[in-house]
Formats: sequence, C-alpha cells, structure tokens
Amino acid sequence: MNIKKMLAAILVCTMLASLAGCSDGSDKDSSESGASAVSSAESSSEPEKIPETDEEWNDAMLKKAMVSYGNTSMMQNVIKKAQSGEEVTLAYLGGSITEGISAGPDDCYAKLSYDHFAETFGTGDNVKFCNAGLSGTPSKLGILRLDRDVLSSDPDVVFIEFAVNDGNDPDHQNAYESIVQTLLKKNIAVVLLFSVTAEDYSAQDYMKEIGAAYNLPMISYCDALRYLFENNRLTWEEFSDDQSHPNKEGHKLVASMINYYFDTVMDQEPMGDYILPPENVYSPREVNAHMVENDGITPISLGSWTEGTDVASFDKGWHHSPDAGNEPIVFEMDASFLYMIYKEAKTGNYGKLHVKVTADGEDYDECDYEVLSPSGWGNAQVQNIAMMPSTTKYHVEISMAEGDEETYAAILGFGYTE
Repeated sequence: MNIKKMLAAILVCTMLASLAGCSDGSDKDSSESGASAVSSAESSSEPEKIPETDEEWNDAMLKKAMVSYGNTSMMQNVIKKAQSGEEVTLAYLGGSITEGISAGPDDCYAKLSYDHFAETFGTGDNVKFCNAGLSGTPSKLGILRLDRDVLSSDPDVVFIEFAVNDGNDPDHQNAYESIVQTLLKKNIAVVLLFSVTAEDYSAQDYMKEIGAAYNLPMISYCDALRYLFENNRLTWEEFSDDQSHPNKEGHKLVASMINYYFDTVMDQEPMGDYILPPENVYSPREVNAHMVENDGITPISLGSWTEGTDVASFDKGWHHSPDAGNEPIVFEMDASFLYMIYKEAKTGNYGKLHVKVTADGEDYDECDYEVLSPSGWGNAQVQNIAMMPSTTKYHVEISMAEGDEETYAAILGFGYTE
C-alpha cells in the first residue's frame, strides 16, 4: 500500500471514529488503561498477527508509533481545559522537520496536528499555535532558545522533535533532558516525537530512556516507518523527497500518528498529578537556561565588530568583516555555565574564532574555535566556553585567530545558566 492509500485508510478510520462520537473519558476500556509503555503487539505474548486489509495496516502503524501514553492526566487536563473554552497553546520545538521544510508552514505535521486538536477539542479560537521548529538546530541549541521561542507563548503542551538532529553524546543527552525537566517543572505537558533519516539514523534510544524515566507520552514515527518498510508497505521515496524531511504526504502520515494519540488519550485511565522522578537519567545541567542577543546584552567594547548578522532567527548578534581589523569584542556577564552561539559556515571566507575567558579576574581559558564545517548545516552552533559550579563573573574577549584576521565570522548570542 502506498502512502496515499495509507492516508485514505486513515481518513476512513477517522470518519468511523467520528460516527462513534467524541470520548469524554467516561467510557474506558480497561485493556487500554494506564501508561501503555509499549504497543499492543509488543505487550502481548502471542505472535503478532500480520494485518490483511488497508485499515488493519493503518491501525498497526498507529499502534507501532504509539510507544507510550505516559502520565495520561497531564494531556487529559489540557483537553478538558480546551473543551471548557479556556485558552490552550500547543507548541512544537524541533529542527527543520518541525519547521516544515519540504512541506511548508501550513502542511507540516505540527500545523496539521494542531488543526486536528483545535477542531476536535476547541470551542472556537481558544486553541493557539506556536511552531518553534528551526532548521539545523539540535537540542543543545533548543534548550537555549526555549525561553525566546517557546516559553514566551505560555504553552500548555510542548512536542519535542530532535531525534535526527542530535548525536548520542553526553552534550546532546544532557541538553535534551534539560528541555524535558525545564518544561515539566513549569507544569507543561511534554510529548516526545522521534524521527528517522533515510539512512535509518535516529537518536530515539536515549530519548526513549528519558521518556520512560519521566513517564512521558512518546510517539515514534521512526518505529512506524521501520515497520512499514520491513513489510514492504511503504518506501522512503514515498515518504520523503530527500534524506530526512517528510514530503507533504509524509507530514500527513506523521500528523495522523499524533492525532491518534489525541483521539485515544481520553480513553486511558487518569493517573493523578504528575510527579517528577527523584533521579536524573543523565546530567541535565542546562535546566532553566537562558539566551541573550544584542538586545539583551551590551558589549563592553565592540572592537572591530558590528551589530547584526545574516542568520535567520539569529539576526540580533554581531559580525566581523574581513577588512574591519582585529580588535576583540568584549563582554562581561554573570553565569555558571556559559555558551557561545556562533554561525557555522559550510563554505566561504570564514576564519577561526579566538576566545579568551577570565573568571572572577583569574585566567580561565584561551583557545581557537573552528566555524567552517563543510559537513555541517551552515546555521547556528553552540560551544561551551566556561563552566563553574556557581555563578561567576566572566570576562570574554572574542577576536579572529592568528592568520584569520581578514575573514568573516558571526557571534549570534550567548546561552547561560545562573
């Protein structure tokens, strides 16, 4: 069955569900209650039945994607809030897939699933939308822009999608868990979404670890696609026009998996107030991190640098031109962990950054950082430049490295924890 037939099957299932009426949670199937950590096929000791009809394949796909309902009460409370007419905001944080590259802002999974939620549970225009997907950004940058791009919209729900942008290293693991903790500590419902590339890369394994520990809902279109591919029900070329981004039909398929979660979560047994686990999974050191740009911090000296950059969504920084000289731009700020956000270039006349840091008046570190990365995304990148156990006064001087004085560079901002 190709992707258009799959979507047709989804439409049939949706129509049948609508004829049955919307659930208010009062008629619950005890076999589906609780946190449902794995799909029904995986939780059964019986051999998995191979689907036969298009509708059965569609149902199997949706259940493969539904890794866990997590703590059901958080989303159920949001749905009840929307149904009562109160304002509810759904936010989506991720990379270019969430942004809607290859599909557009109106046809991406985020907008499609938001539309479904608003039409199903809203009472007019009381359900709001925030798409904080940004091309080329991993969770290391996601935690820093969380304040600006997500929390500023006062969300009730945040979907997190970084599985193809993150590595499996400690920096990404710590940042991802930091996003989860920051949101949960603000009583925001969190849903984890796991993507995959054409080469079958996904960082979902460690993300599932975090999701299980925090008892979160998890939706894996990675697992669903693998299931369909293995059974020759779909090809990557039907799902995507490149190596990672769903096409319009692919986004519809991903949205159907999220909509299935929305449509079935009220049928799950309520689980009471959410309680954070007593222990971390990794080392979420960036909890409640912040980001500042040139409208939030004034350099002690601009040196040979000029305000403004050419990077989308990060134009409030500072840039160095090849003919500007090489006087450092100088900042002072109070922080414990300090991160430099800079433009990563794929090609062009870009040079290494030379960064000198002092902490409370004492020499801390001085080194060069490469910004030219032909294999990178050519967007914003993050570098930890200082870390102390408590708030410290940092003095930071940034210039071009020796031999690269006549090159271009851009500082996009700073991230920090207090």
